[in-house]
This record gives sequence, structure tokens and C-alpha cells, in this order.
Amino acid sequence: MALIECKECSKQVSDSAVSCPNCGAPVATVYVAPVAASQPVTKSVGFGFALGIFFLPWIFGWFLLGRGYSPRARVLGIGWLALTAYLFFAAKDHAPPTISTSSTPPKPVVSQQEARASRIASLNTFTAAQLAAAYDRNTVAADQQFKGKQFKVTGVVSSINTDFRGRPYVTLQGGVNQFMEPQFSFEDAKDPAIARLQKGSKVTLACTGNGDIAKTPMSEDCEFVR
Repeated sequence: MALIECKECSKQVSDSAVSCPNCGAPVATVYVAPVAASQPVTKSVGFGFALGIFFLPWIFGWFLLGRGYSPRARVLGIGWLALTAYLFFAAKDHAPPTISTSSTPPKPVVSQQEARASRIASLNTFTAAQLAAAYDRNTVAADQQFKGKQFKVTGVVSSINTDFRGRPYVTLQGGVNQFMEPQFSFEDAKDPAIARLQKGSKVTLACTGNGDIAKTPMSEDCEFVR
């Protein structure tokens, strides 16, 4: 209880009195409003800061522990940091082991010439006379044996000519007659070995059968077997 001054007579009266005992004036009660407690300012997470947390959580995530950020922002940021750390170490643990190739001997590289030589060596070999005789006996059976198939043929050069397109071909002795000797055109028309051929030369060719023309065996894509 405190003494206050009466507004009418300026006498001291109790603040709990209803009226002044001296002049009878009512005593005014002074109401003191309670002071509201100050609320802390909450920081917001900006767009750029959010991107930093998303892409570099191990750097920007720790800033959320500072004062001013809401508990929800801290939980989300630290949770994302923990998740990325878990995924990083889990992926590292499950990475396939590095296989050392230092002790593995290198596989030999097969050159184009070696592959060609190996392919030609595996082909069946016939003489020009055998080829001509097969077509003379039965064209259908000869086509099944030679047409579209690769084979080697040996014989003696009977003539060196060019066709209507100017591509060179040779005939080898062994035909039923001199007009039906087997013909062989070349894969590489500019092969210098063709220009060095002479009648009577003995050659071995690797060719692909191309059927016949009037019982005359025809072969194409020939190359010299040296």
C-alpha cells in the first residue's frame, strides 16, 4: 500500500482508499499496463542460402546452428547434411575394387596382313582344271560348291585381258577348250602385280566364285597369294 496525492486537495491519501478522507473526492486508481516480453527475431533461409545447403551441405549446413534460425530449418538442414554424408560413405564402401592391369599381359595385336594371311591359309585349294570340269559336269552342283564362296585356285596364265569396263582379268589353262577357260577378275584393279603377269606364268589366286557364263567359270575379287 502506498500514499498518493489527492488531485482535489493535494493531501496524502492511501492508494487503496475509495475517496479522500479530507475532501471526499474519489481516489483515481493508476493502472500500470504489463510490459510484454520481447519476441526473438527469427531469421529466414533465403533462396541462395537454400541452394548452398542443397548442393554443399557440409559447408552451408553448419551456419544453421547459429542464432536466429527456426528449429524446423535446423532440422531440415542438418538432416540433409547427415543424409548426404551417409550416401557418400555408402557409395564409397560399395565401389567396385580397382583391378590392376599391370600384371596382365597385353593381348597380341593381330595386324591386317596377318589376319589376311590366316584367312587365305584356311581356304580350300583347287586347280583351274578342276573348276572348269565341275561346271562342265553340272552347273547347279558347281554353283553350290563355288558361287559366293571363297577358295584358292592355281593354274597357268593363258591370257591377260580387260573387260568392257576396263578392269583387268586373267584366264587360266584348264578349260574344256581354249574359248571356255576360267576367268578371274581382281579386287584391286591397280595391283602392279597384274601388269607383271605373262602368259605361261604359274599363279595362285584367292577368289570368290561368281557362277558361270555359258559353262565358263567366272570368279571375282581375286588377289594374289604370295
